[in-house]
Amino acid sequence: MSIRCVVVTPERTELDREAEFVALPMYDGELGVQPGRAPIIGRLGYGVLRLQTNAGPQRYFVDGGFAQVESDVVNVLTARAIAVDSLQADEAAQALSEALELPSNTPELAKIKETAVLRARGQLRAAR
Repeated sequence: MSIRCVVVTPERTELDREAEFVALPMYDGELGVQPGRAPIIGRLGYGVLRLQTNAGPQRYFVDGGFAQVESDVVNVLTARAIAVDSLQADEAAQALSEALELPSNTPELAKIKETAVLRARGQLRAAR
């Protein structure tokens, strides 16, 4: 038995694969999904989407969004999905450094900074 994982970004469908197991980087932790999982909708964090497929493990950095699990289908809606193999740790570290230097003297700027820091830290963890 397997589950289908579909990852959609604003530009296109990035991924449509069968898997035995999917691990989702939720906003408040990780959610493992196997066939027969009860339906759920949740908010994604910035982190690694892991799939265990017949061809072996696959990992993608997802840039927040939402996930829906229903009838052995995992639908992921995210701003970006990047294969972890294509991430560079030094670029992610530079992005984190730049995010930490952003101004945060208004509530709006503080939210922008927080999002940039979370995104960069997620990419850095994924790249390592």
